[in-house]
Amino acid sequence: MASYFPLVTAIISALFTVLLLVQYARRRKKHQIIWPVALALFTVTGTLAFVSEMNGWTVPMYQMYYFTVSPPVALMGAGTLYLLADKPWGKYFLIYTIILSALFLALILTASPDTAQLAAYSPSGTYSPSDIGSKAMPTTARTVSILLNAPGGLLLIIGALYSFWLDKSKKYSLLIGLGGVINFVGGSLSTAGTYRTYFFVFTTAGILLLFLGFLLSSEYIKKRDQK
Repeated sequence: MASYFPLVTAIISALFTVLLLVQYARRRKKHQIIWPVALALFTVTGTLAFVSEMNGWTVPMYQMYYFTVSPPVALMGAGTLYLLADKPWGKYFLIYTIILSALFLALILTASPDTAQLAAYSPSGTYSPSDIGSKAMPTTARTVSILLNAPGGLLLIIGALYSFWLDKSKKYSLLIGLGGVINFVGGSLSTAGTYRTYFFVFTTAGILLLFLGFLLSSEYIKKRDQK
């Protein structure tokens, strides 16, 4: 039976992307243009994973899918730094993210994914296609994935908690922080090969909490501006 969690992830991420772009058009803050890029990539991640539930994986499709999984997390961390820290730190981490993402893409495009694993994670195979994670990728690409995911995820979580610590009225920061934690845990378990089956359960829950946090933050900003 096909998993619909990737589809839900894609729908939430697409809506999130549109609303972030609308917010950027109105306010022109740098973090508001970095985050929609991240969420657009998450939209592609969920879409490709859902398509794989129907049709299985091809090598180019899996390569594209794997590339879209890690850079979004690092981009969200960069956006968080632009929002909360002195500007140079956001700039430096964004440069780190771009360089590492370029290396990540090069490694993925020159890699030879394990076609036996792609066959095993197919509609007629042993496992659900969207549970494949990094299973078919060489170790080098997996390592760079961690170097994008780990610092980006931690920056998002720490940034949300720091924002709440600075202003306890920003309770939406707790939802953003919790969403970051759930995504971080799901990604870490999947990379480690543990509970890979629940990757998109974690991802869907994490994206939903981030989205709810964003909606509440938008209401908070609207009320603040009206005072």
